[in-house]
Amino acid sequence: MERERVTVEEFLRRYAAGERDFQQILLEYADLSGVELQGINLDGAQFSYVNLSSIKLRHCDLRAEFIYCNFRDALIENCDLEWAWFYDCDLRGANIRLCDVTSTHFIRVNLQGATRNNSGKDPCEFWDVVREDRVFVPGFTSNLYIAERIAERKTKGDDVF
Repeated sequence: MERERVTVEEFLRRYAAGERDFQQILLEYADLSGVELQGINLDGAQFSYVNLSSIKLRHCDLRAEFIYCNFRDALIENCDLEWAWFYDCDLRGANIRLCDVTSTHFIRVNLQGATRNNSGKDPCEFWDVVREDRVFVPGFTSNLYIAERIAERKTKGDDVF
């Protein structure tokens, strides 16, 4: 299914008119900073080079692809992020809470200062991520803190497994 290309003006006009179903849209090179959106469905959408800093997203279906997007200081609350993809995104200072992050993918993202309090059946997947505490975690992991715990246990002489 081909994505429907929309402009930021069209997207905001349709949202203001009461539309909430934006499945399979393509939004590129747009500024949605500081916007408040509630109850939108972005399933299958793709956002590329979109400024989403300080955005407030509540009760949204965000099972979409976000590529080179700025989520700095964003609030993402009670949203479905199941199978969402974040590629090369800035999530510094973002507050991601009460979201379903089942199998969410974070690839080359910066989570410095972010707050994450979420749920999900399967773990998220992380590749080359800067953690909340500014530590860079290279490669793939499903737990940003496991490599550190393994290193600590090896140092203490404990069995790792």
